Amino acid sequence: MSLRTLSRRAFPYLIVAVGGFLIAYLLLFFFAFPAEVLPDDGRIPRVVGMTYDAASSALDKAGFHAIKGETRFHKTIAAGVILDQDPPAGSVQKRGSDVTLIVSGGQATAVVPEVSGSSQQQAQIAIENAGFTFGTISQQTSNLARGAVISSDPPAGTSLQLPATVSIVLSQGPSSVQIPDLTGRTLPDARSTLEQLGLRLGATSRDTSSLMPENTVLSQAPAPGATVSSGASVNLRISRFPPPPRVDATHPDSLQLSPFAPGAAR
Repeated sequence: MSLRTLSRRAFPYLIVAVGGFLIAYLLLFFFAFPAEVLPDDGRIPRVVGMTYDAASSALDKAGFHAIKGETRFHKTIAAGVILDQDPPAGSVQKRGSDVTLIVSGGQATAVVPEVSGSSQQQAQIAIENAGFTFGTISQQTSNLARGAVISSDPPAGTSLQLPATVSIVLSQGPSSVQIPDLTGRTLPDARSTLEQLGLRLGATSRDTSSLMPENTVLSQAPAPGATVSSGASVNLRISRFPPPPRVDATHPDSLQLSPFAPGAAR
């Protein structure tokens, strides 16, 4: 048998041997170095400006997983549009990684709370807690108690885009007031009652002959039940104990009457 014939017969076996060696080598290479043979990294696409559904679809096609992050209010970008992404666009990451998307909540809005009938302090707290800036305070007469909130501007229930300012109107009390009966009350209590009604404490006179406790209202002018304009003054007569008699140090057995005591020379 010639060498040429032998070579022809051996050639197929040589091919099979070389092929088998290459297959074995590739299998070993795949299992030993899979990352180098089949790279698992990808470049994250830019999805800022897309809607959340479109961004999620684009990331999914690139081999990544979209995660909805926080929602941020924005004055000009519509709700549902992507404001930011993490990791950023163009960065190389492992496929299957999560990409957090910051979504626009659109323009922030709030509803003006109901504050009528509350005090100025209560109204301010409610308005600021709703997200508004507390505005100006005006006053006008009304049947509500003095200092109570009549209304707000804009009115309660109005939906406004933030930032926005809400002002209030306070009651000065009614334009005419009926004088209450203050007799028997203490002077501080009488003053507080008058101020709540939009009236003022006028002149006070002292009566040292009364047996009522000190600073008790004995009488008033105008009389209880009289109708006066808001801001009018009410004069009061108040009980006051006379000062105790003084003892003359040189004659301890004798008493000197106070010039204000009953029976003293005037």
